[in-house]
Amino acid sequence: MTRAFNIATAVLALLLAARPLAAAPVDYIREVKPLLTARCYGCHGGLQQKGGLRLDTVKLLQKGGKSGAAVVPGSANDSLLITRVTAPQGTPRMPPPSQGEALSEKEIALLRAWIDQGAAGPADEKPEADAKDHWAFRPPVRPAVPRLKDSTRGGNPIDAFLAAEWEKRGLTPQPAADKRVLLRRVYLDLIGLPPTAEELEAFVADTAPQAYEQVVDKLLASPRYGERWGRHWMDVWRYSDWWGLGAEVRNSQKHIWHWRDWIIESLNADKGYDQMLREMLAADELYPNDLDKLRATGFLARQYFKFNRNTWLDETVEHTSKAFLGLTMNCARCHDHKYDPIAQADYYRFRAFFEPYQIRTDQVRGDVDFEKDGIPRAFDCNLDTPTYLFLRGDEKQPVKDKPLSPGIPPILAFTELEIRSISLPPEAYAPGLRPLVIENYQRLSEKQVKVAQDALAQARKKLAEADKSQTEAAQAAVSLAEKVLANSEAQQAALQARIAADRARYQQPSATDAGDLARKAATAERQATLAQAEENLARAEMELLQAASDKKADAEKKRNAARDAVAAARKALEAPGDTYTSLRGALKTLESNLESEASRNKPFPTTSTGRRSALAQWLTDKRHPLTARVAVNDIWARHFGQPLVATVFDFGRKGSAPTHPALLDYLAVELMEHGWSMKHLHRLIVTSNAYRLTSSNAGAAKANLAADAENHYYWRMNPLRMEAEVVRDSLLHLAGELDLTTGGPALDPIKDEASRRRSLYFVHSHNEYHKFLATFDQASVLECYRRAESIVPQQALALANSKFSLTMAAKINDRLHERLKKATDAEFVRAAFEMILATTPTAAEQDECEKALAQLTELGQKQQQKEAPRRARGVLIQALLNHNDFITIR
Repeated sequence: MTRAFNIATAVLALLLAARPLAAAPVDYIREVKPLLTARCYGCHGGLQQKGGLRLDTVKLLQKGGKSGAAVVPGSANDSLLITRVTAPQGTPRMPPPSQGEALSEKEIALLRAWIDQGAAGPADEKPEADAKDHWAFRPPVRPAVPRLKDSTRGGNPIDAFLAAEWEKRGLTPQPAADKRVLLRRVYLDLIGLPPTAEELEAFVADTAPQAYEQVVDKLLASPRYGERWGRHWMDVWRYSDWWGLGAEVRNSQKHIWHWRDWIIESLNADKGYDQMLREMLAADELYPNDLDKLRATGFLARQYFKFNRNTWLDETVEHTSKAFLGLTMNCARCHDHKYDPIAQADYYRFRAFFEPYQIRTDQVRGDVDFEKDGIPRAFDCNLDTPTYLFLRGDEKQPVKDKPLSPGIPPILAFTELEIRSISLPPEAYAPGLRPLVIENYQRLSEKQVKVAQDALAQARKKLAEADKSQTEAAQAAVSLAEKVLANSEAQQAALQARIAADRARYQQPSATDAGDLARKAATAERQATLAQAEENLARAEMELLQAASDKKADAEKKRNAARDAVAAARKALEAPGDTYTSLRGALKTLESNLESEASRNKPFPTTSTGRRSALAQWLTDKRHPLTARVAVNDIWARHFGQPLVATVFDFGRKGSAPTHPALLDYLAVELMEHGWSMKHLHRLIVTSNAYRLTSSNAGAAKANLAADAENHYYWRMNPLRMEAEVVRDSLLHLAGELDLTTGGPALDPIKDEASRRRSLYFVHSHNEYHKFLATFDQASVLECYRRAESIVPQQALALANSKFSLTMAAKINDRLHERLKKATDAEFVRAAFEMILATTPTAAEQDECEKALAQLTELGQKQQQKEAPRRARGVLIQALLNHNDFITIR
């Protein structure tokens, strides 16, 4: 019976296997709508409706467009949607090749199954909202400050907006933070360094109503503020030192640190955010002769990539739009943006703003060698370079019959964009005219003459002292020295003649003697060339005189070539003409690895297109809906640890909605109406009651933890992990070792590893970086709109065992002993907690630390260690530096 049952079961199983099973129900909301959103809404959604067809609700799918219904419920084979997505290559299909790959077989099967099952969807389904109604595309308007039921929760306007949400959601704020914790928080937040023990004691003892506000003002006025917040903006603006292969620059530019210094100085001076943007994008057009402001265009110089101009401009467009607009414009490079009203043509029109620009390095005071120093900056070089749309983003398929002019997406066209060509002053296109450049060359020339004079005097002295066997060589040395001096003097004369001719040519073009000065400069330059050739001949004759017998032939060839060069120089001097070499005040960076030196050395254009200055003016117009909001969001995120808009570089329709839209708009308008002052915004934020709340959730209301465990509504402060730079700088500061020298060339992370300067001054590139900083999640050089945060064993090891940490722990121990003199263990424990953690130990912590010190001291004495008690205390210092509260901003 069992066997018969088994056979029957097997037969039944085979029958069931042969019978088709009903397809599993397709979930429209979970499976179909996301597919249509990703692949179809770009052409048939709220942004545009090609062929009159919308696909963003089931009703609209069934209604169809000009060609009829897109979906026939119950019949996939009769549905135009299926016909279009399965159309063979070469026939109209959806999505079209210009908008992406065809749907996969699995995706098509999903649509078929859903239609055959009746194409069901929710009855109350709403179509996509009009893009014009998206919150981020509407200009911010200052909202009224909320009136609260509980007036005690109101502090400054920020508190009112936050408290309104608490009342709406039944949240109760946590109490204020301890004064020590608050002081450490605001110090680390505003200047990136902890307070000293003396500063802590003074603040705790100060009971004046405005004591905290006075601390805030002091910190904002500190030069350290610009370094702290400079590093934040360096993250957002993709600061990176140059990298490449060996000495070859492939990315960014040498001496880009000038841009870093400009950022720091601008922040310390409280330069308006809008002005900073204008200078970064277009200082060369707005302030062509202001070298201090020209440093700002390092933002554009950093985008440099030697081997592909399209990659270079792609990154420029992407990171300009992300950093300043909060838009992923790069998504429209290959096809229309799937979510935002940005057509593919809009992407290339935006690129056209940057199409003409290139990079050059301008000479700075004190050095004519561009390898040693110089300001890397942008300038419009190729003024007539057209911008083409690339089919599907493929640079090999430019649409050359339709060049595109600069333009902005229509959704952001709140004003007419005026682009006017800009005539540049002579010093901008002939930088050799700049007084500092002339002074550099004159100083160098004077030095060379002085060196040559000293060398000749020395040679003559040796000749006078030479015996007969040395006379010939000594005479040759004098002859060579005379030629070197003659050459130096000829070069000096030529320099002065070229300066005079350039001034007449560029600054006084109508001068009657301009032609005469040009001829004099040409003559002087040919004379200098002859003097150089004669020096080379004298040097070659000296080498021939000193050459060994087996090297004589080669030396004679060199001497003969030198004689020919002298003859050629003399012939050129017979008809010098009026062409001469202007002083080089700037050196253009190679546009690509294929550019010739002749192209590189072409004269700089006398005009600039005015495109980038027009873009900058549009971007910083107070009517712009995005610029101030994006800036406020970045600033808020770094104060509170989380932004008001989670997708910091995507304010578009795919991005997150703000948690506090009214607060975001209030702060955006506040920023603009106070001269775009970031210091004003910092002060408003850090003096709010919300900023001063404890970060602990101990004792928090159950409703808070149930409704908002992630603290999206700021009923407490967020504890923040220190950034890499703050960890290292704090160790140095506590140890009394921090070097507060500001600015200057970047430090080599290997050669200068022992430097005690602030961390942002180390080289930071794709190839080179400081290892200790990298351990604690240093900024990515490619993109860092928000820092990554990891917890890995290497971090604990770096704090516990690295030579740097051990050295700093010992220095901190020494400082405490010096300050406390003959302190007891109990006093030392308390002082160590206050100095390192800015808090007092609990009774349990105090007791455990005292016991540990006693045990460590006893152990050290048994091992006959010198200064066992002091060494035991050093272990305590090291332990506190490894405490979670040290690397956390509470």
